[in-house]
Amino acid sequence: MRRKSIALSLISLTMVSGGLVLGQTTTTTTSAQTTQTDKPQDGATQATGAIPSKSELINAAPVQPAEATPTPVPAPLSPAEQKAADTKAALDALLAEATALKTSYENSRRSRNKTPVSLSTFRSMELRLQMAAAADPANAPALDMANAMRMIQYGILQPSVQIAAVANRGLYAHEMGQRMRDDGMKVEASGRGNSTVRFVSPQMTRQMAMQLVETAKIPEQARALQFRRVVFSSGRRSWTYDVARGRLR
Repeated sequence: MRRKSIALSLISLTMVSGGLVLGQTTTTTTSAQTTQTDKPQDGATQATGAIPSKSELINAAPVQPAEATPTPVPAPLSPAEQKAADTKAALDALLAEATALKTSYENSRRSRNKTPVSLSTFRSMELRLQMAAAADPANAPALDMANAMRMIQYGILQPSVQIAAVANRGLYAHEMGQRMRDDGMKVEASGRGNSTVRFVSPQMTRQMAMQLVETAKIPEQARALQFRRVVFSSGRRSWTYDVARGRLR
């Protein structure tokens, strides 16, 4: 019994000693965890300390905008200066209108589809430009554009003028043939555009041709009708009067 009591006492002592050691170990581990948990809090505290306070942001000076330079007000024009400015503006508008009209005519000439062009429009523009040039003799642009409007009118009328000229030359030859028929003279217009008038008679000689040139006023009439040549012929020989040079050869 004594031995059994001694064994139980030793077992109890061993268990008590183990409990003490386990308690110390647990206490030590808890203390270490507590120490490690406290360290990040210190770091967070230090990081938070670097953020500037709100009062420092409020005290920062605001950026001031640059001052705008005032636009200078132009001085008012005198009556004479205002009149000159208005005249120049009106002239510039007139020249611009004339230039656009000229361009439209040139485009219509180059186009395959010929559109009708109003002759009165160019005539009216010519008169307006002539008035502007008359008001200021030194106004060369207005005078040049007026001449351009006149040339355009000639271009528009040219086909009609050519047709009328051809008809007039043919009519002249017919009337002269009727007048000189009793003298055995035959008169006819020939060549391209009736550019030549021929006086044909079996009795025609050079002297007779010269007499007709001097007495019948044929050169003046031929020049007015824009004939190029007047031919006097007997059927075998002929003599030609050059209208441009004014001589019989």
